[in-house]
Amino acid sequence: MFNKIPQSRWFLYLTIVGFLPLCFVAMLLYGQLEELEMMKEKVQHVKEMTAEHGKRQSINISVMNAFREADHFYIDKHLETLVFLDPEIEALQKIVNHKNFPGDPAIKKRLELLSGSQNSLNFTEGVVQSFPFYQETMETLTHPVELNVTDLKNLLSRIEGVTIGEFKPLANRPQLLVMDFKIDRKRHADNNETFVLDMKLLKREYL
Repeated sequence: MFNKIPQSRWFLYLTIVGFLPLCFVAMLLYGQLEELEMMKEKVQHVKEMTAEHGKRQSINISVMNAFREADHFYIDKHLETLVFLDPEIEALQKIVNHKNFPGDPAIKKRLELLSGSQNSLNFTEGVVQSFPFYQETMETLTHPVELNVTDLKNLLSRIEGVTIGEFKPLANRPQLLVMDFKIDRKRHADNNETFVLDMKLLKREYL
């Protein structure tokens, strides 16, 4: 039977059989190369994740160190003691103290509003949430306050810890995050422009 196969065809069959191991090795190497490439991608991904984690860890440590000496009573001392619309208060006091003051009840009421607790920041503390390295407290204004642009700059400088105009950040500030901020423009009869502010802060203290 095999004697009937032409010699040329035998040569072809032998050539094909000879190439089979090479094809098998090539396929095996190709599969290994693909697997190696996938492993390289996984290693690279792990490296990137590790670098990102290290970067975050470094940032977290820097933040913790920056606020480690924060004053627990910072809001009580430096925010709730602020007096807003001081120029208007002084002007109204001069009018009221003038000997010819007609006793206008609207002026008296305005002065009482601005100089009393009704126009001072008063925050209520929410439930303290504790975490492994810090604790958080939600601080919510009990009522809106009226202020001018200068007052607003001073307040934001103390909250954000940055220089705004003439106002410099204060020492021992805790990390304060503005969670809610509502401000409306208010224009008075004398064209004096003020703003009505309502806000909510998150105080984060590192342990």
